[in-house]
Amino acid sequence: MKLNYHVHDRYSSDARGTAEEVVRRAAELGFEEICLTNHVEVLTPEGEWEIDFVEARERFERLAREIAAVRSAFPHLRILLGAELEYRPEWIESLERLTASIEFDFLLGSVHVVDGHNISGGAAAVEYFKGKDLSEAYGRYFAVLEEMVKWGGFDVVAHFDLIKRFGAKVYGPYAAEDFASQIEAILQRMARRGIGLEVNTSGVVQPPGEPYPGAPILSMAKKAGINTITIGTDSHVPERLDQGWEAGCRLLLEAGWTHLATFDRRILRMVPIRATAS
Repeated sequence: MKLNYHVHDRYSSDARGTAEEVVRRAAELGFEEICLTNHVEVLTPEGEWEIDFVEARERFERLAREIAAVRSAFPHLRILLGAELEYRPEWIESLERLTASIEFDFLLGSVHVVDGHNISGGAAAVEYFKGKDLSEAYGRYFAVLEEMVKWGGFDVVAHFDLIKRFGAKVYGPYAAEDFASQIEAILQRMARRGIGLEVNTSGVVQPPGEPYPGAPILSMAKKAGINTITIGTDSHVPERLDQGWEAGCRLLLEAGWTHLATFDRRILRMVPIRATAS
């Protein structure tokens, strides 16, 4: 199987393409299973991200209907309804209401905002790093990531070390081993709670030049006892649906992983990774 468990379409404010366009491209690329994981929050005209529970519920209900409609045209492609839950303490109540009211197949948890700065894009990303050394900038990010894992209202952690997207521009490559105590504590908590880890291949075509996370954290995850691994390209346009996917599969195989996770109504099933990479 060829899987992609992190895909955005027009129902994310920062993405484009209809569900049908995304699915058609997935079929062209030979994917056998994809999960549409749109953001819950929306971008306002003022440039702020916010959550409106009613709006979000209606938007995901529309997408669910679109997925149902397109399935008949692509019977050999399994199309799932997911969501990417952005962790902010003030949003937890709305996120939990949403996931209780929509029958999702799969949920990602992610951190894009640290101390009020969006560390993954825009001018705020540059501001976050000003006056901080690598240890402080990365350490704060991992602290917020651990807070999210303590909450745990999702299935898999998305782009575990996303901080390196812009951190790589500011400091150059980082050594995950320098943050081993923080990272290992997070991974161990994930393992205890049954939370999985995503290999997000968008980093291959971004400044890090490797997935989020890279080989060292994958090795730590295996030692921590994490068994659930997904792969996703984090594409925001249909044309980039397979960005970095082959590199991500190679990395997983080299790191000794043998299976990938698939989901159905948030029920986990494992498939051999070699079948996926073939």
